[in-house]
This record gives sequence, structure tokens and C-alpha cells, in this order.
Amino acid sequence: MFETIDSRAAAARLVGVVQRTPLVPFASGDPRVELRLKLENRQETGSFKARGAWNNVSQLTDAQRAAGVIATSSGNHGRALAWAAQRAGVRATIVMPADAYPNKIAACRELGAEVVLGETRAEAERLCRERVEAGAVLIHPYDAERTVEGAGTVGVELAEDWPEVELVVVPVGGGGLVAGTALALRRALGDALHILGAEPAGAPSMTRGLAAGAPVRIDPITTAVQGLCPLESGALNIAVARETLDDVVLLEDAVVFAAQKALVDAGEVVEPAGAAAPAVVLSGRIPAAWLAGRDASNPLRVAAVVSGGNPAPDQLAALRAR
Repeated sequence: MFETIDSRAAAARLVGVVQRTPLVPFASGDPRVELRLKLENRQETGSFKARGAWNNVSQLTDAQRAAGVIATSSGNHGRALAWAAQRAGVRATIVMPADAYPNKIAACRELGAEVVLGETRAEAERLCRERVEAGAVLIHPYDAERTVEGAGTVGVELAEDWPEVELVVVPVGGGGLVAGTALALRRALGDALHILGAEPAGAPSMTRGLAAGAPVRIDPITTAVQGLCPLESGALNIAVARETLDDVVLLEDAVVFAAQKALVDAGEVVEPAGAAAPAVVLSGRIPAAWLAGRDASNPLRVAAVVSGGNPAPDQLAALRAR
């Protein structure tokens, strides 16, 4: 399946450029569950997005480098693309919705990118299309093979670091991380492994996309979990997810923010989107059938991907103060 997506080849491109992030134990609150967190919040630029950004930029042709790169992003992909472009000496433009976290807008500018603001996410995407039509090279944040295979290096590392894992939970926005990670895990560990997506109930683009077999635009988006609320999941990501995921768990915002607080209390810097996968475990959403017969002497081995660590400073300060 999807033979042109090769996350092992991407992993070789990323050596010495991005971090091989740690997989650390974390209290699950359930003796039947042994939980470990894949800490992409400690990654270059503070999120897994650095993987896909560099995998794209490192393969640009001379003509594409001269044209410059562009993307629409609410923050983490934009920051990662600005970082990758600066490292490669390529001009970057990031088109962002005006309500993106101010610290993420500033981070893109600090890395040398031109930042263009659209009043809404839809307006930002329109502005991005105009520049692509004028010649800029689109580096899509999720719906592109090179982005997916870069994100999939998370799965490559997980399989190598914990081949005994039985369940992996991955956050879902546009679907690049979950598609790449799930595909890499299936190739490495096979079909016995369970893989779940974690998606905000207020932006169920992957859930609806899987049901329809194609992207479904979400309107209105009601979640406050920035980073997991694109207008729709990608067509490529939906196709991969249909072949690799067991299910997608829909989470209320309160559950995600509670998980973020648990991680922050443990000393991690994590944005709300980064806490979605641990939230599935910490809120007791693992399917009961998968926990049957498990106890402290034979726990279910679960890995959850913490996708990003770029919260708004005021949101993080308020969380720490509670």
C-alpha cells in the first residue's frame, strides 16, 4: 500500500537535523495500562512538524528553491517550514489565520518567513492559493506524500524503540501525523497492533472523512483546540487512515485540556493539541475489550504521541496557576 510513501527513507534524511525524541513512562491512572509518551513537544521548533517540513525542503529542485515555499498554517507547520527554509536558504511565506496564537505568528517571523494574515482560515487558504498560482511552491501541512512520510518517522522510531507496544494513540487534525505514523507502524509491526486517532469532537474532519471516504468540510468548527481543527482532513490522509486505523476517538475539549494540565504538572511544556492522544488514555477511552484480562502484572502496553509544545504563553501560565 502507498508504495511511494517511504518513511524509512525520510528517517535517513532527518538524521542529524531533527531530534530522535524520547519515549518516556507516564502514570496512566489505570493499573491495567502501561503508558509511554512519545515527546514530540521536545522536537525542533516544538512539534513533529519539523519532520515533514525538512523532508519536503531537503528534496526541492533548484527551480523550486528559487521560487520559494509557502503554506497555510495555524502555527506549528508554519514555524517548522520557516525553520527548514531558513536552514536551507530558501524564501518562505506562511499564511495564517488572524486568530492564530500570537507567539506562533512571531515565531514564524523570527525565523525569517514572511507572514500573511487572513481574517479566517478559509481566507488564509485563499491567499495561499493565489501565491501558489503565481509560482510559489506549496508545502502542504498534511495532504502530501512527502509531509506524510516525514511525519511517519515518528512511527519508525516508535516501532524501533518499543516493538512490544500493543496500542498507539495519535492526535488527528488534517491527518498527516496519524496517516504517516500508522502506515509506518503497520509496516513494522503488522496488524496485531491497535492504532487509534484522537480528534476533537468540535472538529471531526477525519471521523466524517472516513465515513464518507473523502474530505468533508467542517462548518462550524467549535473546538478551542488549535492545531487540530483544519477545515477538512486531507484526501491522502483519509485514504491511508482507512487502511491503517482501528478507530478515531472523539474528545470533548475539557478532556483534552485536563490531559494538558496533567502533562504540564509533570513538567512538560505542551499545547492543548499535543495532549489529545494522552487524553484518550487518561480519560479512560480505551475500548473495554482491549483491556479484558489485563492487570498490573500484565498491562496493555500503550504509547501516545505528544505532538506539540507551543502553547500560548498566557494559556500555559493560567494552567500552571490553577
